[in-house]
Amino acid sequence: MRTTTYGAAATCVLYMTTALTPTVAAAEPQGQDPAGIADIVVTAERRPQTIQKTPIAITAIDGSQLSRSGITDLVNAVERAPAVQIQKSNIGSAFYIRGVGSRGLSGETPISVFQDGIYQQQAEMIGVGFADLNRIEVLRGPQGTIYGRNANGGTINLITNDPELGRLGGAVMAQYGNYDALGLQGMVNIPLSETLALRIVGARNKHDGYLTNGLNDQNQDLGRAKLLWQPLPELRVLLSVERTEIDQDGPGNVILPTDRDNPWTAPDYSTLLTIPAFTPVYCSPQCQAFFTLKNTAYRGELSYDFGFATATFLTGIQRFQRSYGQPFSGLWEIDDLPVDQETYEARLNSASDAPIQWVVGVYVFDQDRAGEKKYNYSFGQYTDYAVYESHSRAVFGQATVPVSDVLRVTGGLRYTRDKFRRRDDIGVVDGTTGEITQQPTAGTLQSGSYGKLTYKIGAEYDVSPRSMLYAQHSTGIRSGGVDPAGGLYRPETIDAFELGSKNRFLGNRLQVNAAAYYYLYKGYQLSYYVYANGGSVPSFITSNVPGTTKIWGAEIEGQFSLTRNDRIDFSANYQKSKFGDAQITTSCTPAGVCTVTDLSGRSLPRTPKWTATLGYEHRFDLADNGSVTARVDGQYKSAYNVDLLTFANSRQSAYALLNGRLTYAAPDDAWTIGAYINNATNHPVIQQANTAGPQVYGVINDPRTYGVVFSAKF
Repeated sequence: MRTTTYGAAATCVLYMTTALTPTVAAAEPQGQDPAGIADIVVTAERRPQTIQKTPIAITAIDGSQLSRSGITDLVNAVERAPAVQIQKSNIGSAFYIRGVGSRGLSGETPISVFQDGIYQQQAEMIGVGFADLNRIEVLRGPQGTIYGRNANGGTINLITNDPELGRLGGAVMAQYGNYDALGLQGMVNIPLSETLALRIVGARNKHDGYLTNGLNDQNQDLGRAKLLWQPLPELRVLLSVERTEIDQDGPGNVILPTDRDNPWTAPDYSTLLTIPAFTPVYCSPQCQAFFTLKNTAYRGELSYDFGFATATFLTGIQRFQRSYGQPFSGLWEIDDLPVDQETYEARLNSASDAPIQWVVGVYVFDQDRAGEKKYNYSFGQYTDYAVYESHSRAVFGQATVPVSDVLRVTGGLRYTRDKFRRRDDIGVVDGTTGEITQQPTAGTLQSGSYGKLTYKIGAEYDVSPRSMLYAQHSTGIRSGGVDPAGGLYRPETIDAFELGSKNRFLGNRLQVNAAAYYYLYKGYQLSYYVYANGGSVPSFITSNVPGTTKIWGAEIEGQFSLTRNDRIDFSANYQKSKFGDAQITTSCTPAGVCTVTDLSGRSLPRTPKWTATLGYEHRFDLADNGSVTARVDGQYKSAYNVDLLTFANSRQSAYALLNGRLTYAAPDDAWTIGAYINNATNHPVIQQANTAGPQVYGVINDPRTYGVVFSAKF
């Protein structure tokens, strides 16, 4: 049955291209319709290409359109992309793409996130607001050859605007909405000389808590300076420093099932108890949550065009400090986390007009999280993460070779070598006084290293000048490590097969891209809670699932320019999944009697069978050469399990979300003013579920938000 489903999806992709286009490439049509769809240039394969010429399932999201929709953070921006799921938690957010993701409490997510080419591993930074954004690229499917480890499910690229030589200008944006939401952004571009330019950006984003207890609020500040020096046409040096500061109550959860009158009703957390003594924790009454973060990121890029190829050197240095005190799922803990991270990459790309397109490079990643301290007062446990570091080294190369005028083949290799070391020192804290009653005892130093060669092979065939078929087989690796319980887990590997088609029809007015995919996972990393020795204190562990875990599906994405003023965009995704031989132990009594849950053959969590989006936009041209644009869009997802163990109230029923926007743009877009509404029907969606004694707690999406946005450029 699986083979039939996948084969039918692949046949559909083939038919869509061959039935609607000629079977041989023809000359490029002349005299294009002014209502045609504009090309979007992306750098998904580390070189500029239009989306339609990039043999990857990819969605590009325009930064200015996000601002006009009142969206100023990555999570809310990406959750509208096809086949993407969001999972929020008390430490940040994680993405699931085509059913691939990680709960984020142990190990590293298989969805890699990059900002301006620099890898961002911290989950806490994913939900931070952005400013002066050019675009977001969402790459669906493994990207292991060029982007490396931890890209088994896909990659998300944030690209901010660079300084412009010879232009003095700037922009401002102001947003106000319900929940006392306030967004302010400012940018100025300063030409310091003919070869030197500086771009300075500042932003502030805040709103009151979405939950009745004040949690799920926002209070963030961001500043960034980018300096561009281009003394020669061939030489380009780009330096930037970015500072992010957060001081808010932080994320929270509700009790499931949610309150029918107000789903965002949340516990007041004034009477938290220790476990198993069930006496009030030291912060009771009125345990006040807090979440603070300070992050400084230094980035540098140097490129030189030799003519036959361009050399690029990238470096990123991150100094990160996060602290929180959170009543999460009825528990009270305080955690302080420092992170030092450094990444370096050097690569050589062929010239854009070279007959053979190629790239080779080396990559270095070092991260040190030693010094993290966690105080869990509900459990009376104190953890000092005395050693907590990971290192990665890689070399990679990929080439696309033309076999004929319409056929190209691609091959790529990447060798990755990873090392990790971790030692958790465990002590005891008095849950009623907050005092450490037993200093941490040194734990066992856990370490490991492994190497893996991953590859990609593929082919592209131009059915016509505006239609392309592609097929590829790629492999990837997700790094292994040590879980919070001190257990070692191995790397996870993937074999992925994809058949896709990219097309433009009807004089460049209809764009239809489709893909069918089939993933085979070995050593699938499964994270879950275990209650050992009859205790009430859970351990969060990660283990590798025996056998082969499978995910397969098909998707279609496109847009239709009905007229120069009317546009429809749409997508649909069908997917299925199946665990391998996944029998996990979830609890054990002191006598050694254990409860085993058999997940074999079950669907993976957060994998709705059907996902669909639909949007319509109309622009009214005014007599003063200004315009008014109205847009409405919606997203539908079928029912799915939120949690691995599918306990009560952890299943999300089918739902649809609706958003709208109305914007007036002055002539030449000199300034705009508009109104927006997101989640217009105020529908709650469960994004995470946890058990805590007899209750089930959940993290849910944002409620209905609405407001006005003003922007101007000068």
